[in-house]
Amino acid sequence: MKNKIYNLATLLLLGTSIIISSCDNDKEEPEAEKAINYAMTVTGGTYPDQTTYFLGTKDLPSGTVGTASAAELASNGMMFSYGGYAYVTTFGAPATLRKYSFDQAAKPTEVASFIVQGLKTFGAVDFISETEAYAASNSYGGVPKLVKFNPTTMQITSTIDLTALQKTGATQIFYLGMTHRDDQIFMGCNYQAGFNNLADSVYVAVIGRTSGKVEKLISDGRTGMIWSSGTASGFSGGSLVLDESGDIYVHGTGNGTGVPSGVIRIKKGATTFDKDYFLNLKTATGADCLGLMYYGNGKALTCRADVADNYPFDGDVPSYKYYRIDLAAKTSQGALAGIPDVFGSSAFISKWDNNIIYINSPGATANSVYSLTIADGSVKKVFDLSSGICNGFTKLN
Repeated sequence: MKNKIYNLATLLLLGTSIIISSCDNDKEEPEAEKAINYAMTVTGGTYPDQTTYFLGTKDLPSGTVGTASAAELASNGMMFSYGGYAYVTTFGAPATLRKYSFDQAAKPTEVASFIVQGLKTFGAVDFISETEAYAASNSYGGVPKLVKFNPTTMQITSTIDLTALQKTGATQIFYLGMTHRDDQIFMGCNYQAGFNNLADSVYVAVIGRTSGKVEKLISDGRTGMIWSSGTASGFSGGSLVLDESGDIYVHGTGNGTGVPSGVIRIKKGATTFDKDYFLNLKTATGADCLGLMYYGNGKALTCRADVADNYPFDGDVPSYKYYRIDLAAKTSQGALAGIPDVFGSSAFISKWDNNIIYINSPGATANSVYSLTIADGSVKKVFDLSSGICNGFTKLN
């Protein structure tokens, strides 16, 4: 029965027969069929002349997907998904986060947005609930910010003071990757001097949600430099992932001078790195790896750099291969067969049930999305893109 609010005195005056009649006529109507069930973003062109296309489909895409019906946004974009809505940010001042839905004509509709002046993009967005979320805004040459906002109204409710995260010798800080557990936000920090990464350690900020203050900055020198900006609601390789038991795994790219790429851990209930846990990705896979894409039960994908000179960037041709890793056993399960080499910076997975994950395959001449059936490890192509690189794909709730 639909929820209705009645004045108690009116109900008493109407009498029992009227109330019963109202109940009989108030049967639940069938929910209107959605025009759109899946959403994606695709970026085409060459920097700085890029366009992000935001589009949706009713059915799971197949064949070749075009962008003729898409909304067009200037510059390179990133998508996040939460609560049946898509949130899109594109590179360029001011940093803007837009909330989208689709109407019954399948047209993308901007519901609301907010901006952070003086910065150019949002490196990470992490959703807690329908009324609480956090967005880290960045750009080179500006002071980055972490804002708390209400996803329903798209109003910024506070700005977190991050003065405590300053580091001697660093001229720039970028906030990359976020997750939450209990009353705390865990956010990756990338420190730079000019255009040089200060990659001596992995740095993670611990921020109290209730207090709205930085509680501590923790570091670990067994690997170095957080680089990826993924979150549980985003579509890029992650740097911080939360497993089912409450442990947080943190990916570092290494520092190029002997310290390898690796995975370290913050155990459930702790706010320090677990000194007894380290997965050396260079040893496990045979090369340094970019990103951590967790899909459950201790398993994840990462992108192994087959051309060391490109790492952690992309070269002119795809040079990264998806590898399966077991975080609990601290081992590699080998290359993921059936998917060609990819550009590592555009790698991501998407998952909305416990059976299948969808894997982005951005290549030199073909850009596709594949599926991996978790139970048997089988891989197949789901759809191709007519042009551009997919940088977000999800099923809307």
